[in-house]
Amino acid sequence: MQLFEKCEAVSAKVQLQEFEEKRRPAQMGEVLKFDGVEGYDVYNPSIPFELDGRTIMAGRVENRANEVSKTMFFEEKDGHWSLIADAPVLDLQDPFITFINGELWLGGVYVVWDGDRCVEYSTHFYRGTSIFNLKFAFAGPKMMKDIRLLELPDKKVAVFSRPQGEPMLKKYGCIAKIGFAIADSVEDINADFIDKAELLEGQFIPEEWGGCNQLYNLKNGLIGIIGHKSWGEMVDGVHVIHYYSMAFAMDPKTRACTQTKIIAVRNCYPKGPQKNSRTADVTFTSGIIRLGNGKARLYAGLNDCETGTVLIEDPLDEFEAL
Repeated sequence: MQLFEKCEAVSAKVQLQEFEEKRRPAQMGEVLKFDGVEGYDVYNPSIPFELDGRTIMAGRVENRANEVSKTMFFEEKDGHWSLIADAPVLDLQDPFITFINGELWLGGVYVVWDGDRCVEYSTHFYRGTSIFNLKFAFAGPKMMKDIRLLELPDKKVAVFSRPQGEPMLKKYGCIAKIGFAIADSVEDINADFIDKAELLEGQFIPEEWGGCNQLYNLKNGLIGIIGHKSWGEMVDGVHVIHYYSMAFAMDPKTRACTQTKIIAVRNCYPKGPQKNSRTADVTFTSGIIRLGNGKARLYAGLNDCETGTVLIEDPLDEFEAL
């Protein structure tokens, strides 16, 4: 890998073929078990994190029949994830976390519903010293997902955005791009600041999309990004979507990026149910826990109804060697 001042996008289908050709026999992933929400699916979670003397994961909890979700908190116990019964319940999809100035920041997608129909969404952020005292901080721009924050070593805050949809098609002729900006303080971040983040180039070809899911400070000053890369096709009248886990790195000083690389796909995990025929090949990345000795544990939502984890080679090691 190398950094490019101008990175040329490579399609997910090409990178999938490269991934499969280089793939070594590896441990098959596993599906996580969640207690305390029987009859509901838990998927698209945050990565696990340590707080309040517990190992915690925030999960998207949802009935298989619709997408009206709640974010709930689970604690790892004896290989299972058990609902923390007295923890707050938030009206969010696809939760994620980071720590800034020693505080937990939790984000997720807040949806405005008309019955079972989504009419509007935005990314909402909460902050607190505990899951029990989280307070609303701010909302991102309307109709924008995949906004992520990272406290940098100098205490400034990196902000990654992901504008998509009709405005991007009209202005740039593509489905989505990733934006990047640096705030002097987390207090300076709001919807307008995020909306003005300058766009990066080279992550997605025009007909594909994706975004950042978890961010990491690397030893050499680069930012490691674990995210997803996606495309869609019509199959027997159904728009089937393909989501793969991917990684790349960026120099926050120059905005130079490495090429993206696929790090896991759906068949890295056991077969299982799917929410519908559209989501049969969806691996929605949460992020990784870096274990050292060249290994990392990847977490992801599977087919919009389960959560999986798999042990992989640490995809950020290659970027730290640049």
